[in-house]
Amino acid sequence: MVLGKKTAVAAAVIFVLAGCGKEKLVIDGQRVPVLDAPEVIAADYMKGDIKISLPEPTITSHWSQAGGNPQHNAGHIASNDELKKLWSKSFGTGNSKRDYLIAQPVIAENKIFAIDANAIVSAYDKKDGKQLWRLRLKPQLKEDKGVALKGAGLAYAHGKIYAATGFGGVFAIDAENGKIIWKNYEKTPIRIAPTTGGNKVFVQTIENVLVALNQTDGSEIWRYAAQNEDTVLVGGAAPAYDASMDILIAGFSNGEIRAIKASTGSPLWGDYLVSSYHNNMLSEINAIRANPVIGNSMVFAAGNNILTAIDMRTGQRLWEREFGSNNQPWLAGKILYVLSEISHLLAIDTESGKIIWDTKVPAGEKVADAVGVTFAGPVLVNNRLLINTSNGYTFYISPYTGEIMGFLKLDDGSAVSPVAADGQIVITTTDAELLVYE
Repeated sequence: MVLGKKTAVAAAVIFVLAGCGKEKLVIDGQRVPVLDAPEVIAADYMKGDIKISLPEPTITSHWSQAGGNPQHNAGHIASNDELKKLWSKSFGTGNSKRDYLIAQPVIAENKIFAIDANAIVSAYDKKDGKQLWRLRLKPQLKEDKGVALKGAGLAYAHGKIYAATGFGGVFAIDAENGKIIWKNYEKTPIRIAPTTGGNKVFVQTIENVLVALNQTDGSEIWRYAAQNEDTVLVGGAAPAYDASMDILIAGFSNGEIRAIKASTGSPLWGDYLVSSYHNNMLSEINAIRANPVIGNSMVFAAGNNILTAIDMRTGQRLWEREFGSNNQPWLAGKILYVLSEISHLLAIDTESGKIIWDTKVPAGEKVADAVGVTFAGPVLVNNRLLINTSNGYTFYISPYTGEIMGFLKLDDGSAVSPVAADGQIVITTTDAELLVYE
């Protein structure tokens, strides 16, 4: 759904909440019913022509921010083969007619941190779900209490949780006790999760202003303003940061992708993810909502109707494809996994841009399940690509063949991708419940 920034409420999609009954775990490897659509094989290769090789799964101790880490490149995450539900816990207010949950949780310091639709931040012991602290974030002005999309996102660094809010507030919170260390208010809403790195917090406002704040005291270091857009989609791309090159990659609602020197805010190179191909009204909007990914000396960026690989140093396009995504691509070795805007999951060779396989992700066990469903992912965990759906499924898909391996049936839908760290997988439902599997 499209919105004007001056309207009162906005939503990127309509979430369909289906009554799903009790949870059911379908064993990996078992085929499951899919939509009555033919299998789609990419034109670049015949099925089985290319054998995909991936890095071995590795244990990561934390999921520090949107996309897993500052580069949005968490690789192949390790977990147990047999997933069992460890605990579940409500963390506040979920979706309503006015508000939506758009933020991934954060895993750090043996805790799980979440922010709800009312900008309430909570911390839980990741072993048993015990609530450790709870903090309501408040706007600077009374008239901002009624803004929508209050909980924009979280990030973690050096013992602090950084929270961005729909009323423009950025907060540094002590991860141990939930006390506010500093706060900084922008004049316009923030609806994108912050990025941390280089002792900075990077936040982006709804008016395409990117701001770098000092992690220690919240003071402003620099700001960069891209061209403003009158019509945008809810949410947006969290910037990607590479410490070794001191480069920040930011995507904006006008389709601009910009490389910025992270220490000074000086622009290095820029491009626009604009395609001449349009298949519906939304595709004419150039907003970048998928987090850019840094890896293999390249930037992988997806717009509404275009996916491209860009040389990190020069800004030169290396290849492009005429399909887009609203979800962050997932990089593992030399393979990029992308969930397209029409819910096709694709495995792409990062060197050539050629599609190795293409799988239509089902929306459920019946054709009728597909009505109004949105998809979030993928995340690569233990030789499985995980994708959440807004009607209550988490699908497992083989990263090697694209085969549907199984699914987890949830009691509610999920509009954000799973997160994973330290052997655990965390799913956030639209009614603000944390589901933790191990």
